[in-house]
Amino acid sequence: MTEAATKPKAKPAKLGAEKLTPEAQKRRFIEAAQAAGAGEDEAAFDANLKRIARAKPPGS
Repeated sequence: MTEAATKPKAKPAKLGAEKLTPEAQKRRFIEAAQAAGAGEDEAAFDANLKRIARAKPPGS
């Protein structure tokens, strides 16, 4: 077998994807979570979870 046949192929990167450091990934994740309305308040999380859990699926 050739060396190329034994090495796993690397997945192609998405077009336009940039390499981020772990710190940059964390910062962007926190910014996205805040933009989505997420927070660290456990009571607010529980209230939202109850609202979602009670919601009936569409079409029923």
